[in-house]
Amino acid sequence: MFRGKNRSHRKYPLPCLPACLFFIFIILTVSDSTAAYRPDWLQAHQEGTLQIKGAYHGVSFAPFDGETLDYDAMRLAKDRALDELCYQLSVSIRSKVEDRMIKKGDYEEQQIVSSLFVSTRKVLSGIEERDKWSDPSDHQYWVLLVINKQDADRQLEQQAFINEVADRLEYKQEEILEGIKQISSVLANNMQVYADRMDRLENLMKIIDSKVGSTGDQTKEEYALIRQEIIRADEGRKEYEQRIAASQEKQGEQIRELIRQNRNLQDMLARIGDRIQNDYFLALANDDLEYQDLNPDFKVTIDPDKGQGADYAEGEKVRFRICASRGCYIKVIYLSSVAEKAGTEKKTNTLLFPNEHDRDNWIGPGELKVVGDRGELEVQPPFGKDIITVIASVNQFSDLKDLLARARGGFYSEDTVNARGALSLRTRGVAVVQPETGWAIPVGGTHVQTVPTATDTCFIISRPK
Repeated sequence: MFRGKNRSHRKYPLPCLPACLFFIFIILTVSDSTAAYRPDWLQAHQEGTLQIKGAYHGVSFAPFDGETLDYDAMRLAKDRALDELCYQLSVSIRSKVEDRMIKKGDYEEQQIVSSLFVSTRKVLSGIEERDKWSDPSDHQYWVLLVINKQDADRQLEQQAFINEVADRLEYKQEEILEGIKQISSVLANNMQVYADRMDRLENLMKIIDSKVGSTGDQTKEEYALIRQEIIRADEGRKEYEQRIAASQEKQGEQIRELIRQNRNLQDMLARIGDRIQNDYFLALANDDLEYQDLNPDFKVTIDPDKGQGADYAEGEKVRFRICASRGCYIKVIYLSSVAEKAGTEKKTNTLLFPNEHDRDNWIGPGELKVVGDRGELEVQPPFGKDIITVIASVNQFSDLKDLLARARGGFYSEDTVNARGALSLRTRGVAVVQPETGWAIPVGGTHVQTVPTATDTCFIISRPK
């Protein structure tokens, strides 16, 4: 942790960071523009952690060409989401209903799951479209379908449904085979989601490698563990991909194993996703990738003066070098965690720059901006990992005037319970405009996009002398 230190020759006092800050616990409304990248439900789905209280869900996508959606893409995405929902239900209820089915033959598990899948898709009612989103970088249209859990359970436990499943097993083998093909297709779609997720995690590994160059061995080991988890997940994904390809050649022969591997891979990605979200630096670095996808030609970097991940001893001055590929306005936010009670932390997000004493946050293309060049940032206890993140926008942030007024001559700061608060403060004040160039994102029937933005994150390790 570092703080500002008063000096007699200054014409203005700089308060301590964060010990002497006026902590202002005011959470502002987040602009709709922050939804320009993946919505929370899609991010959670891709990480294998999506859960909707009191409901079953299905999520899937379809590709589209050009800047506007066509009906076929919208219909295909919805059909795939319905397949995903029914597949998940058919797998989860198999053990519950299997003993109630009158079986006149020795059926394989894949046949039972297929019959449940086909029957569920045919009879289930009450499914609604909860949300939808267009991915401007990957040309994908996503749909989230949900059904009330109690309503679905009631329908699937009725004897009429059980009878239909048993009847299909006995007399409708063609439908069973078709259902197996559809399940294989669902698993193949999941494979693409996992592959896309692994691509992002591989990019995150590159960020980890670039950001820990000057850090100590302990911190390097800490991030080496998440790196190893990502590598293991990628190896699992490749094995799963091979089995998917084999199952498409011989439909149904490996469905049981594919279902098992699908769950294992989903669990691995969920564990990695949880770990990323529980680490401030990884959560923000992962978010940086979203902005790189949206604006690949717009880059901003932030580096500690001693190098990425460097150690700073108590009393040392800290400076951060910032550079952008185009003229832009910037915010620099300092993130700290302070232990409060056993096992709990208070996470404080401080707007480090601009501030009451330096409001000029415009930098030209290639220009170097140094935050802390007055020697006002000094390492003080408590010690640990300190995260510093920058966001750059081609337009001025609309919230700065209000934030600086609330700072009351010091630095604006707010407390949050997790990394999402830091993401919110970083992107707050980015306006939504009618597009001039680039991808348009359909929202409520209109086409809008966020002002081009870029972000970057670094960390330092503070320690006693």
